[in-house]
Order: sequence, then structure tokens, then C-alpha cells
Amino acid sequence: MKNNLIIFSILLSLPAKAQVNIASLEDSAYAVIEKIPEIAELIKNDTDKVWHFSMRTIKRPTSDFKYYWIQAGKVNEVRFFTQFNFYVDPKNFEVLYLDTRTNKTTTLDELRKLEKASH
Repeated sequence: MKNNLIIFSILLSLPAKAQVNIASLEDSAYAVIEKIPEIAELIKNDTDKVWHFSMRTIKRPTSDFKYYWIQAGKVNEVRFFTQFNFYVDPKNFEVLYLDTRTNKTTTLDELRKLEKASH
């Protein structure tokens, strides 16, 4: 009976450990985005008393979708205003920019080149 109780306790702890791992991966995805120079600058200069910098997870990895989809933007008491959409690969923490108008992704280096060429 005692062995059955130990096995049952171990089985109950498995989902909790998996949840901690998932939360840790998601936290790491946020940390990678916060280190992007353009995002770090937004965070550093976040002095607006009404609209604050924020990020939110739109979608988590599944069997059909391999990324964390994280939006970065401004938020107030009523609304979230999206400025950037990122896909973060939890396997290597590569960050891709998602252009929601075309539904295409690009690397951050490619995005910076495009931005530089357009100015």
C-alpha cells in the first residue's frame, strides 16, 4: 500500500513539473525579446503615465505550431496596442518578426535591413 501511495504521489507531481518547464520556457522567450535592442529601448524609455510597455502571449507551441507568438506594445487600462509581433522558437530561442499584414515572418536582421533601406 505504501508503494502505491509513493507511485501515486510521483504521478501527481509530473504535470506540475511539466507546467513549471513550460512556464520557464515562456519566461525565457520573453527575456529574449526584452534583449532585442529596439525593445530594450522601448522598455528603458517607458515613462508614459497612461500607455505602458507590455507584452502578451497570443499562442503557445502545440503539435501544429512550434513557436511562442508574443506581441509587444503599449497598454492602458482598457486596450492593448500591438506594435510588434514575434515568433520565438523554444528550441533555440530564435526570434522572428511576424508581419501580420502579409502573414510572413522575417529574421530581425532582415527586418532591420528593410527598415534601413526604406528610410
